[in-house]
This record gives sequence, C-alpha cells and structure tokens, in this order.
Amino acid sequence: MENSKPIVSVIIPTFNRANLLIPAIQSVLNQTLEDFELIVVDDASTDDTQQKITGIDDPRVRYILQEKNLGECGTRNTGLGAVQGQYIAFLDSDDEWLPNKLEKQLNVFQSAPDEVGVVYSWLQVMNDQGKIVRMRKPDINGDVKDYLIYKNLIGTPSTVMIKKECIESDLQFDTNLRCCGDWDMWLQISESYQFEVVPEPLALYRDHDEDERGSTNHAMVTEGHLVFVDKHHQGIEEFYRQPSTLDNKHKSLYLFEIGRRLMCHGHEIGLVDAINTGKRYLYLAALANTFDVYLWMNYFAACCGSVFYTSFIQVENRFRSKLGSIRRKVTFSYSLQ
Repeated sequence: MENSKPIVSVIIPTFNRANLLIPAIQSVLNQTLEDFELIVVDDASTDDTQQKITGIDDPRVRYILQEKNLGECGTRNTGLGAVQGQYIAFLDSDDEWLPNKLEKQLNVFQSAPDEVGVVYSWLQVMNDQGKIVRMRKPDINGDVKDYLIYKNLIGTPSTVMIKKECIESDLQFDTNLRCCGDWDMWLQISESYQFEVVPEPLALYRDHDEDERGSTNHAMVTEGHLVFVDKHHQGIEEFYRQPSTLDNKHKSLYLFEIGRRLMCHGHEIGLVDAINTGKRYLYLAALANTFDVYLWMNYFAACCGSVFYTSFIQVENRFRSKLGSIRRKVTFSYSLQ
C-alpha cells in the first residue's frame, strides 16, 4: 500500500453516526480482498466521530474532516477527489458489507466487457436490532438508461462499485439534490457505460428512522425529487409514450411511485409545487396504463386535494394491514389442520 496505489478505493461519507460508523468500517476491514484504501469523509460531525476514527489502527484508513457541512453529495464528492484506486466502492455509514463483497464485484469487472462501468448487487435489509427482515433483488443489466430514467432500481450506493474512469470526465454527485443524488449519478453513468449485477446479497442496508436521512425526511424527499424531475424529466408527457425496453405497465408503476411520494411528502410540509407535480405524475401513470382502475382512483383522489389523498392512503394502508392479518391467520389455521 505504501509503494503502490490500491486497486479499490472505498468511500464512506458520515455525519453524526459515530456508533453506526464503526460496524460499517469494520465490515470493510473484514473484506477478503485486502488491497483497498478506506476514505472516511466526516461532514463536520459534532459527536465523537473523530475520536473513534483516530482510534482505528489500520494504515488503509484515511480520515478527512470537512470544516463545514456540505451534505451527502458534497461529502461524497470530497471522497471522489481523494481516491487513488482503479475502482471505487461506496458505503453509507449506517450500512455494512458481507466479507466477500469487494472480491466478488472485482471478479465480475475483470471478466466483463470494457463497456461495463458499474457492478452492483442484491442487498439484505436489517432493522435497528440487526435482524434481517427482507431482501432486495434488483436484476437490470446492460443498457439500463430506460429503467433509470423512471426509478432508481440500483438502490443504495452501498451495493455499488464503479470504474474510476466513469468519473474522469469531472462527473460528480449533484449537490443541488438533497436526495436522489445517487439515482442521478447512476443515470449519468448509464449514458456511457453498461451495468452488471451480482445476483446475491453483498450488502446490509439498515432500515431505521433518522431526521436527516434522505429517504425519510419530508423536505429532503420532496425537494430532491423536484430537482431530479426538473433535471431529467423535461418533456415527460411525450417521452414516456416513446417505445423503449420498458413496457407501459412498468412505466406507469414508476410514474405512480414518483407521484405518490411527492403527494404524500409534499402534504406533510405543505409544499404546493410538490403536491401539484405529484398529481401530474399520478395522471401520467393512469394514462400509461389506461385500464388500471387503481391508478385512476389514485388520480381522482389526488384531484380532491392532498388532505383527502393522504386520508385515502391511510384507509388503503389500514385495509392492506387488516387483509394481511387475515391471511396470516388463515395460513396459521390451515397449517394446524
């Protein structure tokens, strides 16, 4: 490591997650592939993150402390500016890796065509107690632009490894995006490179509540999605109709997800622009799959206003929960026969 550059650079951005950060770091240090550098970028934390990092005795760990808070995308960009490896892997500071993650992804790269710039994997979702509760199995390969324009099917950055050459054209995470920054990055990379997936879980995603988390903070979700769709969905009313590798049923599903997310999160903070944009996406979803009654029900509920729409969602969720409970009871009763 002292005389040569590592083959992989690992970037962990972090802010006030000292207790979760250490297991994340340890999961990197436990990798079967040992030729890496680990760059921990501290986004001006106010907890004891610095003390805990400086206590780690491993020459592969590099610690960068930012003087001011730059946000998630800015912090990742600081890491990108410091990498030395041929490949770059990302790990969120509240997630962890399985021990063979880097080795398996590097093996895919070494046997893949030159056009492949991204290798990602499945992931396991764990709760606050560290219990695995479900698994995510994304499976898109090759030219993925038609998929990524509608939905971040790659998921968390913690599953991703990219070639360094992907960012050598000064490509960075967009600091205007308070969330969806990774989605934006994968979409930009997909313009020039193909993607491959390792069809097994190599990362552990921690599902927990946190005020500053981009996937749960109402303001971050709405503002991030509004910037993303303004950046990438100009002319969406026309281009969603164009033939692509994605069929209309899936297009409608992904348009629906954007619409519902903007309606619900926008309602929580009273952001009219998000509510109106959400309603427009629900309408496009229904147009893309005209005979789906459920999509039209959502659109007409949205036309009655965000208060009515969120109440509609709450009733739907209670019904689904009760139905699920009935199904579990029936299944349990049947198993006793």
